[in-house]
Amino acid sequence: MRVTSSFRSLFALITTTAVVFVPTAAHAAPPSDVKPVRVVILVDESGSLSGQDVSRERAAAQLIALSELSPRSQVAVVGFGSSNGPGQSAVDIVCPLTGVETAQDRESLSRCVEKLRRREAHEGNDTDHAAALEQALDIMNEPDDQQRAKIVFLLTDGVLDVARSPQYGADPRDRNANARRQIAGTLGDAREGRVQIWPLGFGSADQAGLKAFADGGWREPCGTLESARPRARVVAGSADVERSLLEAFAYARCAGIGESVTDSLDAGATVDLHVTIPAVATDGSIVVVKRDRRIRVGYFDPEGRPVPKQGEQHGSTFQGAGESGPVESLRIRNPVPGQWRIRLESPPGVARQDVSATVVWQGALRASISLSNPRPRPGEQVDVRLRLQTRSGTISDPAELKGLRFSAGLSGEGVPPLPIALGDTGEGPDRERGDGEFSGRVTVPPGATGALSFLGRVTGTGMAGDARVYETRIAGPADRVRAQVRLARATVEPGGEVAGAVSVTSDAGPARLALRLLDAPATVRLSAGELQAPAGHSEHAFTLHVAAGAAGGRVSGTVQVLGPDGQLVADGFVDVDVRPPTPWWQRALQALVIVLAVVAVALPFLLARRRARRRAADPSDLTLHLFERPGEPYVSRLQAPLGEGPEFTFEVANGLLVRTYGTGYAVRRGQGRTVLVRDPQGRELDPLVPGRPIALPNGLWLGVDDGRARGAGDGGDAGPPVYGSPEPSQSRTHRPMPGDDLL
Repeated sequence: MRVTSSFRSLFALITTTAVVFVPTAAHAAPPSDVKPVRVVILVDESGSLSGQDVSRERAAAQLIALSELSPRSQVAVVGFGSSNGPGQSAVDIVCPLTGVETAQDRESLSRCVEKLRRREAHEGNDTDHAAALEQALDIMNEPDDQQRAKIVFLLTDGVLDVARSPQYGADPRDRNANARRQIAGTLGDAREGRVQIWPLGFGSADQAGLKAFADGGWREPCGTLESARPRARVVAGSADVERSLLEAFAYARCAGIGESVTDSLDAGATVDLHVTIPAVATDGSIVVVKRDRRIRVGYFDPEGRPVPKQGEQHGSTFQGAGESGPVESLRIRNPVPGQWRIRLESPPGVARQDVSATVVWQGALRASISLSNPRPRPGEQVDVRLRLQTRSGTISDPAELKGLRFSAGLSGEGVPPLPIALGDTGEGPDRERGDGEFSGRVTVPPGATGALSFLGRVTGTGMAGDARVYETRIAGPADRVRAQVRLARATVEPGGEVAGAVSVTSDAGPARLALRLLDAPATVRLSAGELQAPAGHSEHAFTLHVAAGAAGGRVSGTVQVLGPDGQLVADGFVDVDVRPPTPWWQRALQALVIVLAVVAVALPFLLARRRARRRAADPSDLTLHLFERPGEPYVSRLQAPLGEGPEFTFEVANGLLVRTYGTGYAVRRGQGRTVLVRDPQGRELDPLVPGRPIALPNGLWLGVDDGRARGAGDGGDAGPPVYGSPEPSQSRTHRPMPGDDLL
């Protein structure tokens, strides 16, 4: 099999990456802080600078000092010019190496940066890059018990010029060449000492010379992440220095950076700027360039809540600095993800000016790796699962993981390096699409003889690449127990339980196995510490108990099964979402919403049915006719009233039909075409049907004409029927008669 150089580099990184080990496998330790850095900022003080250039350089240096994410980092600022005569020094340590743990530390850095200046001729105002770089490496070589990453930023507007500096040789014509040879040697030391160099030039800066600085130092601070490789930047003018240096700073420390948002602020006015902190960020700094120290700045989280500049609120820790200077920042540990609002208020009398805000962020993330078969035999398949964890739990939203790369590989005794393709597609070995668990499958080569190493790695913008190694061995003759942990993702309230199971196959008789829970908070515990498995296949249930006082949020960890010899037999990820119990008033409100929703859906249907029933019972299309004998013209007519309900009443007086209100005969619709009539004593008469009159007790006859029935036929009006006529052809046209009631 052909193995690419990039994959070899992946395995080479194992020796340079901090890895946490347990007896046979490595799991993610709970993430703590972002990795600290040691930063030296070299600032050109040569005479070619303008006053505005120096001001921009100061602001740029303050940006780095105030936006650093780790409280364990250190920053030094060194101004440089040249040494052309007695009493002159090419370098000026403006800010000695200083920690940034407290707000006072950062304020001190912000103030000492103000000492950067444009040199005069008697101070040595040429450009000695060689001395500046040498001083930076001297600072980097100071004792360091934190193993901080080393970053040098070089700000300059010119090219190397030491022709008037006698320490580089007696002949002025040779001095620049001699200085360049010294720079080459210093760059070799920087590369060996893993010191990054990020040059930033403006104006007439030498692009080729600056590129040599970037290429000469350490080139892989964030593994294979291309954007993090040092490179030279040359901007059109000093006005672009701030953004360019802030970008270089973010890339150098493997951090992410948002867009810089700029607006104009008038005297006595207020302006809001907005920046976004992503969900994968565990630490962030909002950096505000306000120019005038009199401008006041306030910060609001994505929920619209004002946040303090010092202290804690809603699980986040805040530390502001630079409030009394032209640049200030708010460092946030565990920031609320989303869009933050920065409000700037200018007092009267302050000139109109541009203000800007930028967020720099990083994820203190850790990878967790799990195997479906921790002790495989040659030729057996192993499913590898990798996921990412923050301080507050695992990340499962695919949108939050966008831009990160999950990779894995296998190596070991008798095993050449094998890449393992991972995916979160829900296909093959992956258990669920889009759950944040990236899975792949590999077959252990037949030639495997002993130790195996499964490497999982996560890289991406905004985080230092994290690698986890799962160390195990090929199963031997004594390995007669196999197991599998089944524990689905669940949502519970504090005090609840999550059910899981362990499938065990023991080929060597009964076996006692141990269960343990790793990397989980103290508020979660296992129901049992061991299980007794009989010979053959067996299933064993267990539960995870969530304490009644557990805080809400995602809970992660790993359930492990250990064999009789203490070796890892199986493990499985824990993924539980703990949600506080719903308050009674909220449950009542939810029930009310459900009732209202049901009513909203059912009400139109019920109203439509009611209208249909009322329409079906509506007698307004009925016309009653009174006859002396069937087959003769009617002597009186009464049309049913409109809109008075399904029933109307009448009486027969002096041979006429007379409308009444609640007394006499009652008429209503029946089934089909029938019309029901009730006499004044409440007795039901024979049903009326159009064309067939019925006899009334007084010897007269009552007929009915239904206009609705006539219209439902062929669509035309055939006129009133002739009662008693057996055939439609015998109908006669009605002549209006005295006594017709048209009500």
